[in-house]
Amino acid sequence: MEIYIEKANYNDTLKIDNLLTKLIQDERKYDKNINKNYIVKDFYNKFVNKSDSYIAVAKTENKEIIGYCFAYIEDCGNVYNEKIVQLDALFVEPIYRGNGIAQKLINYITKWSKEKGAKYIELKVCNNNENAIKLYDKLGFKQSKRILLKKLDK
Repeated sequence: MEIYIEKANYNDTLKIDNLLTKLIQDERKYDKNINKNYIVKDFYNKFVNKSDSYIAVAKTENKEIIGYCFAYIEDCGNVYNEKIVQLDALFVEPIYRGNGIAQKLINYITKWSKEKGAKYIELKVCNNNENAIKLYDKLGFKQSKRILLKKLDK
């Protein structure tokens, strides 16, 4: 099966919102605080044509969207010396995983990031999401920060 990676368009956003819902639900395996009833609506339509964000989609030869990657340029004023792109979401339908699609999506985002003058791509991943961590390690991502969470007593 031939898979194509391309820039998302406005007509793709409903399907990408559906994939984000699946991504959020998939992450419940690693974070039980995620609301199992949450459904994404009208999220990506506001990003699809912005110059400081990019959505790459993976499509079959029948134009079915089977995965996507969303990234945006971190804008913190003058906090950072070098421009950083946040890789905010990556999802591939489970039946298509293991075929290099996620790597192709990240490579597409990497190319866009370089074109935008970014020096870094940053992402967050759940500690127990070992498949994602293996992928990111393989692609050269290294741990540089930690996010700590404390559960509050009543």
